[in-house]
Amino acid sequence: MPLSRDPYPHLWFPFTCYQDVLDHPPIVIERGAGVWLQDLKGKRYLDAVGSWWTSILGHGNPEVIAAVKEQAGRLEHVMMAGFVTRPAIELSEMLISIAPKGLSRVFYSDDGSTAVEAALKMALQYWSLRGKRRTKFISLSGAYHGDTLGAASVGAIGNYHGLFHEVFGGHLAADGPYCYRCPVNKCKETCGAECMDSLATLIDRHADTIAACIFEPMVQGAAGMRVYPAKVLTRIFDLCRQSGVLTIADEVFTGFGRTGTMFACAHAGRTPDIMCAAKGLTGGFLPMAATLVREEIFSEFCGAPGSDRIFHHGHSFTGNPIAAAAACAALSIIKRENIPESVSGAMRHFEMRLREFTDLPIVGDVRVLGMIGALELVRDRRTKEKLPAEQRIAFHICRRSLSHGLIIRPLGDVIYFVPPLTITTDEIDTMFSIAHKAINEAMDAELPHT
Repeated sequence: MPLSRDPYPHLWFPFTCYQDVLDHPPIVIERGAGVWLQDLKGKRYLDAVGSWWTSILGHGNPEVIAAVKEQAGRLEHVMMAGFVTRPAIELSEMLISIAPKGLSRVFYSDDGSTAVEAALKMALQYWSLRGKRRTKFISLSGAYHGDTLGAASVGAIGNYHGLFHEVFGGHLAADGPYCYRCPVNKCKETCGAECMDSLATLIDRHADTIAACIFEPMVQGAAGMRVYPAKVLTRIFDLCRQSGVLTIADEVFTGFGRTGTMFACAHAGRTPDIMCAAKGLTGGFLPMAATLVREEIFSEFCGAPGSDRIFHHGHSFTGNPIAAAAACAALSIIKRENIPESVSGAMRHFEMRLREFTDLPIVGDVRVLGMIGALELVRDRRTKEKLPAEQRIAFHICRRSLSHGLIIRPLGDVIYFVPPLTITTDEIDTMFSIAHKAINEAMDAELPHT
């Protein structure tokens, strides 16, 4: 039963311990502009996590607002079965124009998890339609692909996915790329992608039963923003191609310029068989996702009425025209402003300022790619010994940052920064100055011996 001091007795917050809700009541945010959010009392906060990685163009973009208002005044929704809207058509054309070459069809859904669900079902049915029983998926340790049951079944973070693997069955798990704690202990320049040897072994053993390999290209986000070399991504693609295993690139987080290229697969110069996109798709305004596929996959589902060549999958709000209009506006801005190329200077400044945190003894690893940055905090930099979990050092750092007007959120002992791509160099300086101050304050208070 909720306690009497529960500030929101009817709400259930995601990824949040109930005790933290009681001890640190969530702040009511009233408005936003650019990288800034404002609460009911008028206090401003720099949104360094892009509102869970969705706000790529900043809050309150006037062009996206205008597109949403205009479409809402014309039509709010119509089912996408026997009907379609102009924004849904236009968005599909825009997505294919910027997607990795070879992807040709777009299936709409509601968020990253549902984009992954669609991808997994497509892969399974694709092989079934070809008369082959391929029912297994490979994912990588540290993987996060969403919270619905199919997406959770290919996730590999214990706290998030362990129970659901036990109940609903798991997947084939290969070793994931974790450069900072790589047992081979090679730097990125001399890395031979040895971490993918376990993937090669699994494919050799199970190739005839594997439907697809799903992975987060270049960065494993929820695992702690684990950035890995392009040669690792290249090897993933090559191992799958050589064995006829479909590739599913989960670009939900990394898409639309976040890593310095439009999609992270470009770092390896490869095109996946299936690609999932969401988060920044609508500029952070509305829930919408897209699963993109090659034409040869789509063609297996092209059948006459009464045949089994149909994808029995959809959502009530598939292809919602208001969300599609927001996405069209967001992608128009990205193309017109030449993002990510036009923000490459800000990305270089972001990296330069982030690497200054190596001066702090609590920072064991600094990782960065495009406008993604992370600091892994450790007790001992020499041994890479982890911090005492019960002290929740990263959590306390984030709380201190919040008091100074900066929104960051920990992933275990990792503090990360994924601000809107439109952040200025001055705002980057402000962001990291506050974070630096908060870390020093927490070190003094929580680790006075460090």
